[in-house]
Amino acid sequence: MTIFKAYDVRGIYGTEVTEDEVRRIGMAFGSWANGGKVSTGMDTRVSGPSLQRELINGILSAGCRVHSYGIVPIAILSFVTWNDGLFAAAYISASHNPPEYNGVRFRTGDGYGLLYQQADIMKYYREGNFPKGQGTVVEHDAREAVLRYADYVRGKLHFKRSIKIVLDVGNGSASAAIPLYQKLGFNPIVLNAEMNGRFPGRGPAPGEDTLKAASKAVRDNGADYGVGFDPDADRGIVIDDLGRVIPPEKVAIILARRRYHPGDLIIAGFDCSRILEDFLIPEGFKVRREKVGDVFVANTVKNSGAVLGVERSGHFFLPEFQYSDDPFAMSLALGEIISEGQRLSELADQIPDYPYIQKSVRIEGGQEAVAKAMNTLSRDLAPLGPDTTDGLKVVTSDYSALIRPSNTEPLIRLYVETTRGDPGVQAQRLEMMVQDAVKP
Repeated sequence: MTIFKAYDVRGIYGTEVTEDEVRRIGMAFGSWANGGKVSTGMDTRVSGPSLQRELINGILSAGCRVHSYGIVPIAILSFVTWNDGLFAAAYISASHNPPEYNGVRFRTGDGYGLLYQQADIMKYYREGNFPKGQGTVVEHDAREAVLRYADYVRGKLHFKRSIKIVLDVGNGSASAAIPLYQKLGFNPIVLNAEMNGRFPGRGPAPGEDTLKAASKAVRDNGADYGVGFDPDADRGIVIDDLGRVIPPEKVAIILARRRYHPGDLIIAGFDCSRILEDFLIPEGFKVRREKVGDVFVANTVKNSGAVLGVERSGHFFLPEFQYSDDPFAMSLALGEIISEGQRLSELADQIPDYPYIQKSVRIEGGQEAVAKAMNTLSRDLAPLGPDTTDGLKVVTSDYSALIRPSNTEPLIRLYVETTRGDPGVQAQRLEMMVQDAVKP
């Protein structure tokens, strides 16, 4: 299975992602940067230090000046990359994947996700014509970057009272961001604060099942809300004051209603709930869909002049702060709204819930088998006229159903949402269609 995914490099450490491989990727990245100034960082994975060392060695061999921040949230690295006028950034992480995975993520000089497959990075990687140079490294303290970010956002936010927040940092890089909330006057209650790349606290993927302790902490401490982060801290999953995990689409609607204006454009991942259209368009907002993937949404937000971007997986883009996916900006903007007097649960309950099921079907035979199954499904569903922007999506007045291949694993993902009734029946039907499609 190739480690070069749709928008990053990712695989199992030691067999797919190795130090030699990452050094070569660093050489290609540095060659593309043409001796310029770049930044690097990593999450807390056990394999991170050795991979980052070889990434930096590869970049240095191309003559670049590397600003290294060690363990730092990727949103903070994106900020300093943009704020310091650096050429680009490279970050060691496998995002929400299990601890045995690792990889490399890329950011443009403006801090948002780099479509690296379209850059000359891959040309240099394949051809191997790396320029020779002798670069230099500048070591930075991640806390310094976090406090710089705090000073930057302070002028964009106005809190009418102190906010009590539960932060489940999941043993990841978000641990480094705790001083941000303290400096801005929050009262943070922190869970899983130890930086540990095996993610013993609750695993690497924040969600309703893994954030139960955080939900309980919100209720037990009378907190205003909580946020759960993934290892590189580019995702933020919100918990309201009643301890309920709030879908990212609801958070986006709350932010749009209270922070932005009719006529503004919102970009949503293709798998997001239809509540975005159902509740924002009647209020005068524009909603546009983009392929699933934070890099795709980030680029569309940047290029379209949108005020907000959201993915169902918990990526939020607030370009008034920066173009990167930034769960800290999202959580702070939400805190400002809550400080005005209304509870988050009250704001969330103004928006109804549509029943939504997401399932993943693992496909034996790798990406070739996935592609073959998708071709079969495309033929079978053709009479329904599916939208093929990203996979196959069928929308009726009663339900919407999306079938799409994963960007990172040999999986076919199924998403079913109903405006009324149980989506489980439709989900089972789709799963049976997928199983039939992979039969010889």
